[in-house]
Amino acid sequence: MGGRALTIRTDVPAAELRRLARHEKDRAAAARMLAIAGALEGLSRAEAARLAGMERQALRDAVVRYNAEDLAGLHDRPRSGRPARLDGTQKAALKQVVLDGPDVEATGLSAWTLAELCREVEQRWGVSYHPSHMGKLMHQLGLSRQKARPSHPKADAAAREAFAKGGLQAALDGARAEHTDTRLTLWFMDEARFGQKGRVCHRWFTRGQRPPGLCDQRYSWTHLFAAVRPATGDSFALVLPEVSAIAMNEFLARFAATLAKDEHAVMVLDRAGWHTAKKLVIPGNLTLVWLPPYSPEINPVERVWLYLREKHWSHRLLDTSGAIVDALCQAWNALTAERLQTLTSYPYLEQVKI
Repeated sequence: MGGRALTIRTDVPAAELRRLARHEKDRAAAARMLAIAGALEGLSRAEAARLAGMERQALRDAVVRYNAEDLAGLHDRPRSGRPARLDGTQKAALKQVVLDGPDVEATGLSAWTLAELCREVEQRWGVSYHPSHMGKLMHQLGLSRQKARPSHPKADAAAREAFAKGGLQAALDGARAEHTDTRLTLWFMDEARFGQKGRVCHRWFTRGQRPPGLCDQRYSWTHLFAAVRPATGDSFALVLPEVSAIAMNEFLARFAATLAKDEHAVMVLDRAGWHTAKKLVIPGNLTLVWLPPYSPEINPVERVWLYLREKHWSHRLLDTSGAIVDALCQAWNALTAERLQTLTSYPYLEQVKI
């Protein structure tokens, strides 16, 4: 290694260095450990460096730092780099600007583009960004460009937050007080329409060309009623031809029949007319809890519908009602085997005690 070889400290045996390298997340540091281990085991410095995928001079530099700083010297030192154009306070303010969205009346924009954000930053703080660099900054701020979900103008954000932070827990405590001799379980319920009128999803395709996607335009459909237990991924689903109090009664009766003798289910659902109808017959082993009005985003089953349509219901032609039902049952069974629990494990539910 350029003259007399450097002596390598031997307080850490080669076998231990190899063991540490296997568990080291820093690939560069792991390579240096392996190279030094090879040299300690008798390999020439050139061969030890080659086997570790580095130059001989890089191994020499690693040995110098290892001798002086022990294992800590095998990790790269932090690089100062170019100073950030925006400081921490400005970045936090920019993130809030992005989350709030543009003032439609003042800007004429319905959503920020990277180019518009560059102009906004320059106007606010006098800092110039290229759109590509602005995109990297958005990722650094924990943001990504996503398709927005519809939000009802009458939705009450405060009511949603109150339900998530304490309303659901209060409902569970009330059910527990009334059913002290049973085991309480928490379920979420919803229904969705599936039919011939299809949709397209994202797909890989030639860059610069918009991919074609098969999309049926006919109008036969059916409905999937489903209840999901986020804590375990358990589920119950029923395909029914309509949404009505009659259909809801059928679903509740069949769902209740699946519960264990010592189980009382608390089912959370929205305020659709057939969920609150006077003709509804609620089984004795079931308590219904209604979400705040216009708050589908806190119902975990809503995410299930999105995933089901994107992965299993796009680019399809279904010619008969029977084909729709068969395809829907196959899609649901595939979904429950894939990732139902992870889809429905909303963060606010982690604080709920059942």
